[in-house]
Amino acid sequence: MELNDLINKIHKTIEAKEIANISQPNMAKKIGVSPRTYTEYSRGVNQPLAMKALLNMLNELEDEDIIKIVRLWKNNNE
Repeated sequence: MELNDLINKIHKTIEAKEIANISQPNMAKKIGVSPRTYTEYSRGVNQPLAMKALLNMLNELEDEDIIKIVRLWKNNNE
């Protein structure tokens, strides 16, 4: 699976969860990047190495450890 496929899948999952269409500019704002950057991510034009490295690291963990880390990130950024 390509990085942009994963980003698009996450976008669609968030839309389904919130029962609403989320525009790319709104999603960009949610994740703290510019709309242009988000469009590049979703098209596969821009594939940051840090994002790939993070996903590779998370892939080494058990599900419950991933959840703990993501929740810690969320709590520190609220």
